Amino acid sequence: MGKIKIPDFKHKYHLLLDLMDRVPDVIYFKDTKGKFVMVNQAHAKGLGLKPQDLIGKSDFDLFPKERAESMTKDDLYVIRNGKPIIDKIERATRPDGEDNYVSTTKIPRFDKQGRVIGLMGITRDITHRMHLERIKNEKERIEKKLQLLEGVSKVKSDFVAVLSHELRTPLAIANESLRQIYEEPPGLTDQRQRKLLSMTKNNLERLGRLIDNLLDMSRVERHKLRLHYSLVNFNDLATGNSAYFRKLAQGKHITLKYSLPPEQTNIFVDAERITQVITNLLNNAIKFTEQNGEIALEVKILENKIRVAVIDTGVGIAKDDLKKLFSRFIQVSSFMESAGKGLGLGLSISKELVELHGGEIWVESTPGVGSKFYFTLPKIYSFHMLDKRNREKINHLLSHTLSVYLINISIIHFNEFKRILKLKHENFFRDLRRIIKIVLDELPNKQERKPPLILQDTRYGITSIIFPESDDKETSKLCDTLRNRIKNYFAALKGENIFINLGIISYPEHAKVSPPVHLSANINIRKIIIGAESRRHKRTNYKANIEILHAQENRELSETVDISASGICFISRIALETDSEVTIRLRERLQGKPLSLRGRIAWRKDLPESGKYIIGLEFTELGDKKRRIEKLARSASFT
Repeated sequence: MGKIKIPDFKHKYHLLLDLMDRVPDVIYFKDTKGKFVMVNQAHAKGLGLKPQDLIGKSDFDLFPKERAESMTKDDLYVIRNGKPIIDKIERATRPDGEDNYVSTTKIPRFDKQGRVIGLMGITRDITHRMHLERIKNEKERIEKKLQLLEGVSKVKSDFVAVLSHELRTPLAIANESLRQIYEEPPGLTDQRQRKLLSMTKNNLERLGRLIDNLLDMSRVERHKLRLHYSLVNFNDLATGNSAYFRKLAQGKHITLKYSLPPEQTNIFVDAERITQVITNLLNNAIKFTEQNGEIALEVKILENKIRVAVIDTGVGIAKDDLKKLFSRFIQVSSFMESAGKGLGLGLSISKELVELHGGEIWVESTPGVGSKFYFTLPKIYSFHMLDKRNREKINHLLSHTLSVYLINISIIHFNEFKRILKLKHENFFRDLRRIIKIVLDELPNKQERKPPLILQDTRYGITSIIFPESDDKETSKLCDTLRNRIKNYFAALKGENIFINLGIISYPEHAKVSPPVHLSANINIRKIIIGAESRRHKRTNYKANIEILHAQENRELSETVDISASGICFISRIALETDSEVTIRLRERLQGKPLSLRGRIAWRKDLPESGKYIIGLEFTELGDKKRRIEKLARSASFT
């Protein structure tokens, strides 16, 4: 090995100069009078000078007096005491006027006799570091505040839940007592007493609704509100309380109309909760519509949604109040002027219920003209609950003396379902059969009963379990266990938007079966429905620039969210009116040619934090552009 060459003094000097000129920090040397002896390029550049221009100058020649005095004070401390100042953080102003933070270190210089002959200084810009520390401190402060607020919110929610439950019992007793008195034969109570009883009854019912709203909101806040899906005919659901609401409307001479689609549409929803939303909207419409007004409930079938509208000719809502209308414990002025005060929870709960179903809710209103409340629900298709072949097998296999339970596990829109989960056909049915056998093996008294039979129809995704010699309680427990096991199976596959529903249908009591099929067994049916949202047209993620032409030739530049063969979704700064006609110009990414398209606004989702809206538009006049749109919709990955 060769010897390492020790640099001479001249070489060391050049190394020092090289370091000073390349380091981004400010480096300088001063004598005991505070005059600069040597500075680096960074120091001179920050002052808009050259290094040689600073030699012999002091801080008073370069900085404002107040700033120079502060720096000189530190210099004198180091020189007089021979002690360094390490990492002193200060707020400073650069020559360009920008405020920043710096960290300064000053170290005394000594001669051979140990006397202080000056100082060496290094100053580093730490503005970015200080901003990060400030952000970190602010984050910690906000997190502590959020934890405190969450604790307070939990205490409040728990208190509301307990209080509401405690109030319901005496309220129910009072209601029942009042009902018995009110329904006494005429003569036992005079007209004045019956009027008082009627007022009391109405107020107790109002109090009951307030308590129910508080309970619902506490469940929402504690994430304990659960939906119980069932397959319902939506036209029947929408008109379920029509007689009651028509009578209520007639009391104010209001005309209430129902506009329903001609086709029957079955969807999976929590029927009770969606009825609650419709009830709330209709009650509000009747409450805030004056005498001789009009109200309409409209149901429309969109491409992949059902849209419900409650339209009235009531007092309307001011534009500034629209954004806070669905907030908790908020009542807008026009509402409060037109009716008695409440808790302001009805619309907030309705919003939570609709969004839990995967839908959107919004409002359009003009003071003095009326309001239009809209909400949407995802549309899910179903078929083949119990086919002829399975009925024949049941009849063939079972004695007429048996009481039999049929557990029917059905996959909604099976082909679409497989695509979403990326399942192999045979593997899915093998896994499902294995889950069923595990659950059946866990049953008590397994050896004493007739063995269950498992039938699988792989065309439609139906698996049936014939469960003889059982009772309702045992079968219900079996269904619950199966549902939970199947749910865990899909959770392990990370399947999103999957629901497991346990429903009950009566068969053959309400079913007509044509000959030659003869049902000799007493058959009770349970069905477990497994489903995922399915669309007639596949919707694909698609990001592209778009020009939107509103009414009165207003133009807006924005971007798309997704696209299908029948519609497009985009972002807008304007709350476009539902069912209004809009023209859009879409610039295709590959061809670069603008594509002009006409459409109708089908739905809207408000984004209150950004002040923007996600708009769903259905095409109305595609013509010869249909193929281009279909090609475009196939060009991206499916959502």
